[in-house]
Amino acid sequence: MTRFLTVLTLTAATLLFAGCRFDGSDGENPEEGEIPFFTKAEELFVPRKDEEGKTLTVFKTNDKKYWTYDGMTLWTVWGEDSGAFKRRTVKTAKSDGYSAGGYGIVFCQGEHETDGKTVCAMLVVMINNEGQYILGKAYGGVFVDFGWWKTSPYLNRGTGKSNEITVDYDESKTEFVFYANGKEIERFRDEEEPALRNGKNGYIVVTTPFDNFPSTAVDVYFGEEI
Repeated sequence: MTRFLTVLTLTAATLLFAGCRFDGSDGENPEEGEIPFFTKAEELFVPRKDEEGKTLTVFKTNDKKYWTYDGMTLWTVWGEDSGAFKRRTVKTAKSDGYSAGGYGIVFCQGEHETDGKTVCAMLVVMINNEGQYILGKAYGGVFVDFGWWKTSPYLNRGTGKSNEITVDYDESKTEFVFYANGKEIERFRDEEEPALRNGKNGYIVVTTPFDNFPSTAVDVYFGEEI
């Protein structure tokens, strides 16, 4: 299902893609000083090493510049394109913020030439604190979901409850495989050009109209071996 990325508000959880923006932007430019609805915000994702040597990345904000009446989608990536996608496992939890607001991982992120323009693309897996998940792809201002928000009994529900999410790639079947807490949940394919198989990894968090900034915050952590 294709959805144009003007302002997309989900009923099960808010996911906004508006003007996919990297170093440049697609679509209309924001007003001076205005942050796009869908924006790279690496300053909000703060990494540190934990006692086990894993990287713990903490996202936390109650800054009203990251809030709108339509919500905002904030993401980050790191490193270089290291070749073909490899299995990723991330332990994540959301300890503050609207329970249906999505958070999760991006992967195979990069830039691609289309009709003489450089546009950004990435694959997305998000969950929320209500036991739901969504899989999809953002490319050139369009979000294509590989199935609408679904509920899984294998996702832990509740504020602060941690979930281990894994994405793998089954090369023999050309399918990505999504796991939650060790259980296979769904397989999906990216077959539309550019079909993404490699790129950068990162994280994604949504602030929703139901988050009350600055009185409350959105607080998410991601633990991963990086």
